[in-house]
Amino acid sequence: MAKATRALAITVALLTTAFGCLAAERTYPCFRAQTSPVLDGDIAGDAAWRSMPVATGFSVLGGDHTVAKQTAVQACWDQEALYVGVTCEEPDIAHMKLQVRDGGPGWLDDGIELFLQPPGGKVYQFITTAGAARTAWEGAADGFGYEAAASKSADGYCLEMRFPFALLEARPQEGDRWQGNFCRNIFTRNSGGDQFTTWAPATRQFLEPESFGTIELLGAPPSAAEAPALSDRINAPYRQHLLAGLAQIAAEAEQYVPVLQEATRSQRFRGQAARLRAQWRRLQQALDDADAASTQELRGMLRGADAMLQASYDVKWAYMIAELFDD
Repeated sequence: MAKATRALAITVALLTTAFGCLAAERTYPCFRAQTSPVLDGDIAGDAAWRSMPVATGFSVLGGDHTVAKQTAVQACWDQEALYVGVTCEEPDIAHMKLQVRDGGPGWLDDGIELFLQPPGGKVYQFITTAGAARTAWEGAADGFGYEAAASKSADGYCLEMRFPFALLEARPQEGDRWQGNFCRNIFTRNSGGDQFTTWAPATRQFLEPESFGTIELLGAPPSAAEAPALSDRINAPYRQHLLAGLAQIAAEAEQYVPVLQEATRSQRFRGQAARLRAQWRRLQQALDDADAASTQELRGMLRGADAMLQASYDVKWAYMIAELFDD
C-alpha cells in the first residue's frame, strides 16, 4: 500500500482534531416545521422529516465515539410542541425483550433518554423505550403528558415523540437556545455494542447539565435537497473521527500488505491474499477520495477494518511459516 507517510500524518492530525471536536459543544439547528410530523414511528416515510438535519456520531458515556449501534436524531417544532425523531441501529432487534410499560422504570429497557432545558427553566428528563413506553423522571410531573410512537425493522427501530410546550412550561420563540441531550440505553447486546451512548459527550451520567448541547429554535427549514449538506456540517467532527481511525488502520496495514502481495503467487494462499489486498486498496481509496465517501460508507469500512487486520495477520504468518518449511 502506498502513501504510508501521508496516512500516518493524516492520523496524527485528525486524531488531534477529532479529540478537540468531541469535547466541543454540540449544537442542533431545530427548524420550525412547515407540516408537523405524523406520530406513527415511520421517520423515513414522513415528508416532514426530510428537510430536518440529522445529528449522529453518538459517543460512549465517558469515552469516544461508539462504532457499533449508532444513533441518528432529528428534531423540529411548531407553535404547540417540540418533535423528536430517533433512528437506532440495532442488529440484535430479534433478541430484544421489552418489559417496561408506561410509567415504569424505562431506563431498564432499550430506548432513548431525552433531556430538555428551556431558557431559564428547569431540566426535564423523558425516557421512551424501544416499544414507546413513556416515563418522565426529572422535572415533569406528568409522565404521560407527551406522545410517543415506535416502529421496528430487521436491523433497528425508530421513535417519534411529541413534547407539548405546555408540559415544558415554555413559550418558545424563534432564536431561543435550549440546552439538552439525546441519550440511548442499549441492553440487547448479543453482537456487542456500547451500553450507554450520548449525542453531547457526557462524562459520568446522562443527567449532566454542564455537558448538554444546544438546541437552537430556528425558522423555516432548508429544502429536502439542502438538508444533507447541513447534516454533513453538523456531523463533521464525527466524520473526522472516522477518517482518523481509517488512517491509523491503513498505517498499521503497511506491515502486512507486502507479504500479502507475495502470497498471491502461492496457490494455497492466493485467494485469501488477493481478497485482502483488494479490501486494503478500497480502504486506501476511501482515504484518498474522502470528500466523495459518505459518512455511512466510512463507518462501514471502519467497522470491518479490525477483522481485516486480524485476517491479514493470520495470512501473513501462515504464509511465512509455510514458506519456511517448504524451503
